Amino acid sequence: MIFMQNNTFFSSVSRTSFGFFVLVLIASMATGCEEDPFYFTYDYSDAPSLPDVSEAIETINYDDGLVVYIMERGTGTQEVTIRDNIFLYYTTFRGGTSRDNIVDSSYLNGSQASTQFAEIGTYQSSRGIGFVRGVLGMTEGEHRVIQVPDSLNAYGDLVYWNLTLDYIAY
Repeated sequence: MIFMQNNTFFSSVSRTSFGFFVLVLIASMATGCEEDPFYFTYDYSDAPSLPDVSEAIETINYDDGLVVYIMERGTGTQEVTIRDNIFLYYTTFRGGTSRDNIVDSSYLNGSQASTQFAEIGTYQSSRGIGFVRGVLGMTEGEHRVIQVPDSLNAYGDLVYWNLTLDYIAY
């Protein structure tokens, strides 16, 4: 009989402890929903806006809709080839040219570092053939804007890339 009384005591304590635990859990979830310090956002505020392509020093129009605007010539002597490892400063605009259309950038979250594209030809499937063709022939320091129709990119929409070639890695 004493065993039963102790079991009832522990059962009562367990229910009280469990109830308290549930109450604390609900309270912490309700107060923790205001702002999650680990929530990740994409900050493109440091990315440059798309330049005015009417100021391009040269415009190259291809029959398939690809347009390459050369905004500034590079100072390097080597041109990008299909197997090169390159470092680019870039910003991708999908579906329009406003800052609201930025979907990717090397300037993500305040970064000031260029991004490596190893063997540029391998990006035909992830970025599209238009991106690769628009980068080929660039020299170090060159600034281009490439306008790629949906048929030549992996995004399925008109895409603009604002690109500056930092360097070719050998």
